[in-house]
Amino acid sequence: MLFYTRFYVGDTERVFVYKRGRLLTILGAGAHTLYHAPGALVSDRQSILPLQYSGPLADFLVNERPELAAEHFTVVDTGDSEVALIFFDRKLSRVVGPGNRLLFWKGAREVSAEVIDVKETPQVPEKQVLAVARLSALSLAAFFKVEENRVGLLYLDGRFIRLLNPGFYSYWLARSPQMETVDLRRQTLDVTGQEILTKDKVTLRVNLVADYRVTDAVKAGTTVKSFTDHLYRLLQLAIRVTLGKRTLDEVLAEKVDVDADAAAGVRAAMADLGVEVGSIALKDIILPGEIRDILNQVVAAEKQAQANLIRRREETAATRSLLNTAKLMEGNPILIRLKELEAIERLTGKVEHLTVKGGLGSLLPPSA
Repeated sequence: MLFYTRFYVGDTERVFVYKRGRLLTILGAGAHTLYHAPGALVSDRQSILPLQYSGPLADFLVNERPELAAEHFTVVDTGDSEVALIFFDRKLSRVVGPGNRLLFWKGAREVSAEVIDVKETPQVPEKQVLAVARLSALSLAAFFKVEENRVGLLYLDGRFIRLLNPGFYSYWLARSPQMETVDLRRQTLDVTGQEILTKDKVTLRVNLVADYRVTDAVKAGTTVKSFTDHLYRLLQLAIRVTLGKRTLDEVLAEKVDVDADAAAGVRAAMADLGVEVGSIALKDIILPGEIRDILNQVVAAEKQAQANLIRRREETAATRSLLNTAKLMEGNPILIRLKELEAIERLTGKVEHLTVKGGLGSLLPPSA
C-alpha cells in the first residue's frame, strides 16, 4: 500500500527529499506530491537566502547527481591555475581563487561566473579592473600605478615579462606579480664622505656629484641588482684613481677634477646598462684637522711676508720723496720758508691759544 505526502515549498526555500537514506530529489518552489511506502521519505527544508550552499552534499551533487546540481545551483569550479569572478545580478560580488568549488542557489538572485586561466591571462580584464579594485583585500589581485616620466618593470613568478608605460594596472596574485619603477628623468647622485690617500699619503675626504638619465629601462632594471648602487661604486673608484695620482700640493695648486680616462670608463660602463652619465665633478675636498692647521700657518706666514714687503716698499718710496724734497729746497729760500710756514700751521693746529710778540719775524728769523 502506497502513501503520499504533499510538500509546499516557499519561493525562498528548497526541500531535500531522502528515500531510505538516499537523496531522491530536491523540490523547488511550489506544491509537490510524492507517493511512497510508509516511513520511506525524509525531508530537509533549507532557505536559499544565503546564496551560497555549503552543506555536506555539495561535492556529491556535482559528482553523482549533476542533473540536480544543474537544475538548482550555479556551480563554480576553479582549477589550480584559475580564478573566477562571481556576479550577483550582473554586479561583481567576489573573486574565487584557484582550487575551489562553490554552489550558489538559483532563484533568489541572478548568479553568473567568469572563470579566467591566470597562466593564459595574468592581467585582470580591463573592463573589470575598477570592480575588482572595489573588493580591496578580497580581490585576489595586485594593483600598480605608473606615474608620468616613469616606467614599470613587470615580473610574474619571478621572471621579467614586460615594460609598463604610465597608467593603472592589475594582475592576479596567483602569478606573484611584482613591479619595479624606473624614473626616466635626469637625476643626480651624491658620493659623500670618501676618504682617499693622495700620492704623498695624505688622507683627504671628498664629496663627488654626478648626473645621469636612464635611456633603456629594461637593461638598467634587469642587468644589475641596482644600477644606482653600481654607478655609486664606479664613481668611488674613479675618484680614487684621480686623487691617487696627485700629491697634496698638486691638489691644492690646481682645480682638480675627475680624471678624464676614469670618467670615460664610468660613462662607458653605465652606457652598457642603459644609463647615460653626464657631468662628474668634485664638490668638496676636506683636509684633516692637523693638515688644515699647518696650511693656515703657511698662509699666514705668506701673507705676513707680503705685508712686510709692501711696508718696505712704502718706506723706500717715502725716503725717496724726502730726498727729492731736500734737493729742491737746497739753494731755494722761498721753498724753505713755505715749508716753515706749513710746520707752524701744523703746530698751531694743536694748541688752543697762541700769542705772537715782535711780529712774524720773532717766529721765523730771516734765513742766513
